[in-house]
Amino acid sequence: MRTTRLVWVEQIPLVFGLEWLPLLGEPDRIASQARQEGAGHWVLSGNPPAALGLARGLAVRRPCWSAAALWARQHPQGTVACVLALDTHSWHVLASHEGVALARADRGYPDQALATQALETLRLSYPRLRQVCADDDGVPKQLAGLAAGAPPMTRVHRRARWLFVAALALALVAAGAIWLRGWTADRPAADARQQGAWEAALSAALARRPIHGEAGTRALLGAVYRQPARLAGWSLQSLSCQPAPPSTQWHCRSEYRRRDARADNRGLLRGALAGWTVDFPALDIAQVTWRVPVPAQSPDPRRLPRARLAMRDWASALQAVLPAFTTLRLEAARPLTVEAPRDEQGRALPPPATLPALALRALRVEGPLRSGVLLAPLAQSVSWQKLSVSHLPGTRPGLRASRLSFHLEGHVYENHP
Repeated sequence: MRTTRLVWVEQIPLVFGLEWLPLLGEPDRIASQARQEGAGHWVLSGNPPAALGLARGLAVRRPCWSAAALWARQHPQGTVACVLALDTHSWHVLASHEGVALARADRGYPDQALATQALETLRLSYPRLRQVCADDDGVPKQLAGLAAGAPPMTRVHRRARWLFVAALALALVAAGAIWLRGWTADRPAADARQQGAWEAALSAALARRPIHGEAGTRALLGAVYRQPARLAGWSLQSLSCQPAPPSTQWHCRSEYRRRDARADNRGLLRGALAGWTVDFPALDIAQVTWRVPVPAQSPDPRRLPRARLAMRDWASALQAVLPAFTTLRLEAARPLTVEAPRDEQGRALPPPATLPALALRALRVEGPLRSGVLLAPLAQSVSWQKLSVSHLPGTRPGLRASRLSFHLEGHVYENHP
């Protein structure tokens, strides 16, 4: 757990050492999320907001400001960092990227060398990181000066204790009524049938979205990488793949255009890869269909990452590779839809209390095709649904640009214990 520190600078309370999380949920749920995390204060960073900072154990009742949020506000462009000496025994790292506080910064170290080493670790993910602290003593004063034009941190208001007691009493009364109404001699057998029916329904829902993980992601991308961009005077125009029954097989379709005046259908057929089915709908167009074996397995609810850890660690890992993509979007979590089983009378059975509470986050990725390999180590809990590749001949190659651009869609599993 991150320890916060309050430093007074010219009568302005600055807070160091917040825990920064990617802002993934709906804005109106921020307060409840901060309450669930046990935080006493929260603050947003970015315009529009892209990160949520949480402070725990902050004993102050007057308005206070996050030093990391002010630092990010001061540097709206680029990746900018600073190693700040708070006293003779404490060095603090502040860093931001495009005006957003970085999740792996805003941390204190007992030794300046450790702080510098942490800064170099950040540089591995952000090669263009600039360290701009020329005068450590002047940085806190600069941040304190920005506080007048920035919103302070928001306090998390706890619900009154009597509300909790009342809710508990109502829950006990309701539970007692349900117990008295529902208890019968054959209740254990009915509960067992209900449990088994719901477990079968959950297994069916999970089987519809198997996890591809690192092995499946590498297999899918590897098969795409092996498709020739040019072949016998024909050039790849587009490519698309989607899973087909069984779930370990993907159906792919490529379109090639005739670019060389000397190219013909016979030359393309001679160079065709094993497993290709080639069709020529026009004189200058060739359509190729092929299948890709992609390893996948049904998720084990007990091994799925917990929501809080996924949002803190896994999403932070995505942020580290973000510079290599044009789009890397992770949506808010939605409960996994499980069709309720029914009894002999056709009535939906209520879910048992022991049923795992699972959720999915939609994931969408776009960028240069070569950047796809960066996703494989991060795909342990990902189920992919669609992949496409487009040829963009007029594109100037760069870090986030390539003549071969890909689009990948899927869902990420998480557990809500």
